[in-house]
Amino acid sequence: MQIDVDLSPVTALIIDDSRYARSFIKTALQSFGIRTILEASDGPSGLEILRQREVQLILVDQDMAPMSGVDFTRYLRSGDLVSCVDVAVLMVSGDAAKEVVVEARNAGVSEFLVKPVSTESLYRRVRNVLVNPKAFVRNPTFIGPDRRTLSRPPPGVAERRVAPPLPKPAPIVTPPGATARPGGGTAAAAITLPKPEPVERTGRKKFAAGQIIFEEGERGDVAYVIESGCVSIYKTFDGSMVTLGQIKTNGVFGEMALIDNEPRMASAVAVEDTVCLVIPMAALKAQIGKTPDLVILVLETLLHDIRKMGRELGQVRAALEKKRDG
Repeated sequence: MQIDVDLSPVTALIIDDSRYARSFIKTALQSFGIRTILEASDGPSGLEILRQREVQLILVDQDMAPMSGVDFTRYLRSGDLVSCVDVAVLMVSGDAAKEVVVEARNAGVSEFLVKPVSTESLYRRVRNVLVNPKAFVRNPTFIGPDRRTLSRPPPGVAERRVAPPLPKPAPIVTPPGATARPGGGTAAAAITLPKPEPVERTGRKKFAAGQIIFEEGERGDVAYVIESGCVSIYKTFDGSMVTLGQIKTNGVFGEMALIDNEPRMASAVAVEDTVCLVIPMAALKAQIGKTPDLVILVLETLLHDIRKMGRELGQVRAALEKKRDG
């Protein structure tokens, strides 16, 4: 699979009642280069997000409660609840029956993708709705992308079109070598994909005893492997430092923020003079890119749980220390 368009300006919204499905799709979108990804566990929550944020791409599951993906799309296209009527909608469904596909098309979805979803099939659909958007139709009986796949009637069928074809809208993103057409409304800026930067090489870094390596909440761009020394991992609660644990020779730390793109969950400080092997994000991402999607999904789920347990452990230890000091 070759990523030939720059999707970094795009903001995507994933709506699915399965956390695991959202995690898989989010990981795939990140691998495509999309940086801003919002999530909702049901249709009403998705509509609430759309009232507050500008979004260029929506990926919605078909089978949800209390609002199905089809009902969500109808509400979206009606314009009664949100203003972004013409946003691209990609529906994901485990049911490929003709009536399901027709219902989704008539509700106004832009693309339909059948589960199980692969990163390659997902990329093809995402690329198509962003690079080749369909003309948008507004009439009393239908609001949504033009449902016709051909600009002429099938053989043996009379032409029923009474108006000239709608003009093709400008692409939301433009592939390299193409020129964006004027117009496009609120679409993200069209940017060609730059040449990939070479993967950074690993290096070594020394930390003196007491030196802060990184702080909680910072953006993670490197991970560390301890060659010698000791590092303490801690969180801050009510101004007090609560130690979560210590990492010694051959231990790895700081890798979580590189994998799930979340801020640092805790701070790290050298307990003694320490030498670390530094692993840049580009080097780690290059290896992660070779990992099967299912493994990445399991890994992200584990990291989510580890972050949660880290917060809870820090709170418990902070309460115990406060009680002991009192």
